[in-house]
Amino acid sequence: MNITIRPPCLKDGAAITRLVKESQTLDVNSSYLYFLLSDHFSQTCAIAEVNNRAVGFVTAYRLPDNPDVLFVWQVAVDPAMRGQGLAMRLLQNLAARDWFDQIRKVQCTISPSNQASNALFFKWANSLGAELQITDYLTTDHLGDGHEAEPLVSFSIHR
Repeated sequence: MNITIRPPCLKDGAAITRLVKESQTLDVNSSYLYFLLSDHFSQTCAIAEVNNRAVGFVTAYRLPDNPDVLFVWQVAVDPAMRGQGLAMRLLQNLAARDWFDQIRKVQCTISPSNQASNALFFKWANSLGAELQITDYLTTDHLGDGHEAEPLVSFSIHR
């Protein structure tokens, strides 16, 4: 199976929206937002395709006030493609881009119950020779509606 990973473009917003809805675990945002991420933040995001069909993505951006920090927002893989290391390949694709040399810290938020994402980021940090740090960030009071808290998960990159 030939998997292509590339920066997304505007038209990929619809496919990313579909993957978020199919994930059954990610918070679904407006399709408008996914179109903007695909266009405005394409260089810090990635989409995976098989036979021109989106099968995974990662959305991320550099913090505006701290451009050496990469915030990974959402990662999803088509249910039929899970268990094959595609999420890690998407993250590694970001790490292989020229701008990643300027990144000193990676951050994301992950609910404690999301075992797959917690394992993914632990594995990614480990592959980069880093150690995960977890601190309180978004509480249930912030998120409301019975949403589980989302601690800030981060690791520093030492070069």
